[in-house]
Amino acid sequence: PPGTVCREPVMTIDLLPTLARLVSAELPADRPIDGLDVWPLLVGEPDARSPHEAYFFTQGRDVRAVRSGPWKLHLKPVQLYNLAEDIGESNNVAGEHPEMVERLSALAGQKQQNLRENARPMGRAER
Repeated sequence: PPGTVCREPVMTIDLLPTLARLVSAELPADRPIDGLDVWPLLVGEPDARSPHEAYFFTQGRDVRAVRSGPWKLHLKPVQLYNLAEDIGESNNVAGEHPEMVERLSALAGQKQQNLRENARPMGRAER
């Protein structure tokens, strides 16, 4: 709504599920869809939160970084940033928050395994 600010992250992967909901379309069931419906955030529902536990930044089939809440972990080399306090990612706080590095690394590992098991062959799309 006018005059409001949403501070929850939303990414382009969320457009397909959100638009599908709006037009009452079913999402494909034959492949994983990474995005989730973020309509409550877009219309400013009270207390609306991101439906994602984490967002993953990938290159090909490799997870390069993961974001959960204000935390973003780069995997190689390991760097942790609190984006609420450091949007420019200039102060690596990995040494101060090993529990967050461990948590986000575990999420990245799960996503990495999922990518390797479920990704279609790279360089071509099958119809």
